[in-house]
Amino acid sequence: MSNYAPDPKKERIYSDLATIPLSEVTAEQIETLTDPVTLSASNQDALITMDIVNKAVMRDGNVMPNTGEIKAYVQSDANIAVNITPPKGEVWKIMGICIHNSATPTGSNNYYTFLSDPTQTAASATPSSTREVLYSVFSSSSTTLGAESVFEEVFQPFIITSEMFLRMYSSMGNVAGGAVVTYQVGYMRMR
Repeated sequence: MSNYAPDPKKERIYSDLATIPLSEVTAEQIETLTDPVTLSASNQDALITMDIVNKAVMRDGNVMPNTGEIKAYVQSDANIAVNITPPKGEVWKIMGICIHNSATPTGSNNYYTFLSDPTQTAASATPSSTREVLYSVFSSSSTTLGAESVFEEVFQPFIITSEMFLRMYSSMGNVAGGAVVTYQVGYMRMR
């Protein structure tokens, strides 16, 4: 059994992805091709093939090479949180977050990080510790705040998906009108 290999001509995943370079295969493409397959003996060949494909495109639980990125998320309204949500099918490992105020605060602002899901964001644009997991909160009057401020005494890096993601929120109470808060998020894809 250890030398067994499924017939590639019978596995749809090969024909559907045949012209796409490995580095360009998306999580959504893999999910679309593997979603209808169930764990049953009749699907043994498909399951073996999926395992081979997932390993080939670095979807094995480790970070994927060359997928690191830093994205900026902007909060311009004190009543609306910023959702840090990977596209459907992707899994991100957050490596760090930095916060930058476009204007120097006149006093301390509160900054919150919540762990959330789609049912909570549908409930309100403003996060709440009664509905979501309050991950961290701190106050600062600094213009730029590093990752050690955001996650002081909190474990990181951590993993998020489109179904379990971060919501960043600033009270913006001591920032001049028209100012914005930018969250720089460094992540690597795991899937």
